[in-house]
Amino acid sequence: MNKNISIRASFFLILIYILSSNILAQSIPLGMPFFDDALRRSQLMGLVNEDVSYMIRPVHPKLAFGIENPNGNDSLINPNDTNRHLKFADTKLLNNKIRISLLPIYTHIRRNGHHPYGWADGPMIPAKGLQHYISAGLYAKAGPLELQFRPEIVRAQNKEFQNPPFRAGFIDFPERMGQDPYSKNFLGQSFAKLNFGPVTVGYSTENIWWGAGVKNSIIMSNNAPGFGHFTINSNKPIKTRSGTLEFQMVGARLKHSGFKYPLRYTAGEWPPIAADVVVDSSAPEFHSYFNGLTLVYQPKWTPGLFLGATRIVQAYGDPEKISDYFNVLYLSPKNEQLGSNTALNRNQIVSLSFRYLLKKANAEIYGEVGREDWAFDMEDFLTRPAATTAWMGGIKKLQKLTGKNKWLEIMTEVTKIQAPMDNYLQPNSTKGYSFYTNGGNQVGWTNQGQVIGAGIGPGSNMFTVGATYIDGFKTFGLHFERVSYNKDLYYGSIDYLFLGGTNPYFKDISKMYTDWGFLINYHDSYGKLFVGYNFHILRTYNFQWNYAPDGVAGEFRFPGINVWSLNFELSAVYRF
Repeated sequence: MNKNISIRASFFLILIYILSSNILAQSIPLGMPFFDDALRRSQLMGLVNEDVSYMIRPVHPKLAFGIENPNGNDSLINPNDTNRHLKFADTKLLNNKIRISLLPIYTHIRRNGHHPYGWADGPMIPAKGLQHYISAGLYAKAGPLELQFRPEIVRAQNKEFQNPPFRAGFIDFPERMGQDPYSKNFLGQSFAKLNFGPVTVGYSTENIWWGAGVKNSIIMSNNAPGFGHFTINSNKPIKTRSGTLEFQMVGARLKHSGFKYPLRYTAGEWPPIAADVVVDSSAPEFHSYFNGLTLVYQPKWTPGLFLGATRIVQAYGDPEKISDYFNVLYLSPKNEQLGSNTALNRNQIVSLSFRYLLKKANAEIYGEVGREDWAFDMEDFLTRPAATTAWMGGIKKLQKLTGKNKWLEIMTEVTKIQAPMDNYLQPNSTKGYSFYTNGGNQVGWTNQGQVIGAGIGPGSNMFTVGATYIDGFKTFGLHFERVSYNKDLYYGSIDYLFLGGTNPYFKDISKMYTDWGFLINYHDSYGKLFVGYNFHILRTYNFQWNYAPDGVAGEFRFPGINVWSLNFELSAVYRF
């Protein structure tokens, strides 16, 4: 960096710090520890606007909930917070017409002991060993204009672990980001937006979450790095005669991972291990673009019930004109080859979702079902309604405890991305037909090598159940989590598990790749600093669907690669 530019930048930051006095209503990045969850919990507690669906995130704290300082001491987020640490965070110019704020510093450290584990973490990557994320920045507001510059930095040891025997086809989805230590900078949670009453327009690189899921979302989550996108969205519920409406329409280009890898091990070799993921110097920077629309409607006759619908249309290649980013409503559901450029291969993903906020019970029920391939006609839909579907659902309940502002949160969530049996009856199903993959565009629903929807990935299933004790900023939780990885690949491609006979699905049933374990997490505040700790005791069965090389056959199974490991996470938010 130019030395003069660096000096100017440093002087500018110091000046802002010296002139600061209060906090503004910046958005809370998806996944920020405590603060992101606190908004949703506050709604279950009945403290904030109950008309906000929380199915389109990030939520604008000021316009949607009336929260002036979401990163600070605010009774709506935490009634116990009596700290007054935010006097060095806001600069007022021209009689308050222009205000500039210093954003909290957020850092996240993860250590995976045996193999990659963890998702819904933005630009962080699947990696073994230590990984470090850090983000900070500036926010400015002038009338209807809001600007935020919040870059992100990720560094990872990216240690070696055993390669899988097979990899999913029709998707840009490396299990490891190359063979070297990983280092990358991102624009992160940055944006330039204009607010016109309840509607916002602008350009952003923020992560987006569509749907009511907590651990996973079928179509849009913060599992992959944020992508640059145009947005037109509601910033608070819009009241109509029949209820409230929220929406967001975005158009964006998606980036390639920049890596290449073989899809299977070399025939005849044992143990079966595919070759490494390596840098692909010929890979394009962008592999596709998409336009998407999500709508959430709350009928006035059933307060607390939110009904959502989402449609994504992804096209391989480059957009011809700006309007290509916003034509999601005009594409035929069956004909994916539209427009003047017939070389562009289009694919769509749709979903229906709901969230039912039970005010008196301090609880919510939610779910989402997605479909990747449109039914050919009504008969096809009625006879095969589950074809190409994935779904998730969950329940969360807050129970008031004795003592001021003390609660017990109980939750459970199930995500099923594994293909239904109908998928295996599709042509070429054994070649990898699975949710998030696409035989036409070959890159699937990904950005920079990570799935944009559920972080567990194609063909996988997940179950979570747990409880969290809440006392202001102090929380203590214990959760059980189980993930079964890419069962579509297991059933459809792993040939060395085939036991023969005339049934193509007669597989060795003892080699399903599964992780399960207990997560113990604790969060507390120390003045300006908020710290969260997460210990994960993980048990892995049949790692990468493989056999133990020195195992001895038992009565029921030949042992797989089964290991115990310990993962650890530390997250911290420092408020100025």
